[in-house]
Amino acid sequence: MTNPQHADATGEDDPTQIVLRSVRLSAAPYLPPPVLNAIHITDSYLHVNHASFSSTYCHSEPSVSMLSALLSAYVVLRLIQGLQFWWTSTTKRSTAHLSGEEDAVLSGLSQKSKTDTKSAQDDDVPSFDETVVLCGASGAGKTALLHCLCTETDGDSYQPPMTTTSLVANVAYMNVTSSDNADEETKHETEAVRLVDYPGHPSLSTKLTSLLLPDQTARVVFTVDATKPVTDGVAILYKSILTNNQVRKAWKASGKTLSILIVCTKEDDKKAKNHKRMKIQIRNELDRLRKVDSAMEDVTGNGSTPMSIAKGKTIDLDDLGPDMPQLHFVETGLGNQGGDNGLKAVREFVRTGDLI
Repeated sequence: MTNPQHADATGEDDPTQIVLRSVRLSAAPYLPPPVLNAIHITDSYLHVNHASFSSTYCHSEPSVSMLSALLSAYVVLRLIQGLQFWWTSTTKRSTAHLSGEEDAVLSGLSQKSKTDTKSAQDDDVPSFDETVVLCGASGAGKTALLHCLCTETDGDSYQPPMTTTSLVANVAYMNVTSSDNADEETKHETEAVRLVDYPGHPSLSTKLTSLLLPDQTARVVFTVDATKPVTDGVAILYKSILTNNQVRKAWKASGKTLSILIVCTKEDDKKAKNHKRMKIQIRNELDRLRKVDSAMEDVTGNGSTPMSIAKGKTIDLDDLGPDMPQLHFVETGLGNQGGDNGLKAVREFVRTGDLI
């Protein structure tokens, strides 16, 4: 058995031990008594019961060695996370530099409408009457909702596949039942609505605006995760839609009103908040962003128009004001079995723009 005194004696010339001891002695005056007591108890226990381990692997300073290892592991973890964010923001995953046919994010979008009969017959892409954009923050359930909307069930027996964060827009087509009053020729035609599931990665937010113009989309489905804070999702809603100059001017010039269905997803989760509570949180976050914009002197130079609200008033989500989008709220829980999971309301909005 190794003699602790011998270990201490041989460890006097160990540079690592000298550094650890210096750190402990330097930090001691700034540490509260309970922490100092815990360090003393830990060191004493390891010196008495695990002397060989303490001298060999901890340089006779067990507590400082373990704390240093934990701190080093945390620094390495944060460094890796920073490198991952840098890689995502600066490499080919970011498509802000692409345009036209080279746009990797929107490469799956076919610009065929129902009037393009010849081109629609040349490939497997169906013709469509309208486009509905699904957008929101990453992980808000856009892709899972897309799968459910394109499946002719109400979700009672259908479970959406596992999805991952995407950096490319997904495109799908949902059939729209022809009207019963249609003539025999058009009654057998298959009408469709194109669904564009736009990725919620922050580096791709600049491309979203081009899809929200009246000549590109008929209405918008905006997903918000009911189990998480609304900050990220509301930031996209505020900056890319509600205060975006290009979007607001285009819809005003068209004489139409943009209709947005805010879908509070994952309501089948026990941690989820109902749509009434979510509505309050969304209103508060929008109001906070509006106040920040109003306090900025150069707000009109950054491509946005602040929401004009009377002094002392808060945002009314049921009436945002003239030339502003109309917001509607619904909650969905794709895991709810045998009950209303909200898909009927979303599907009706996608097909007709109406609410059940």
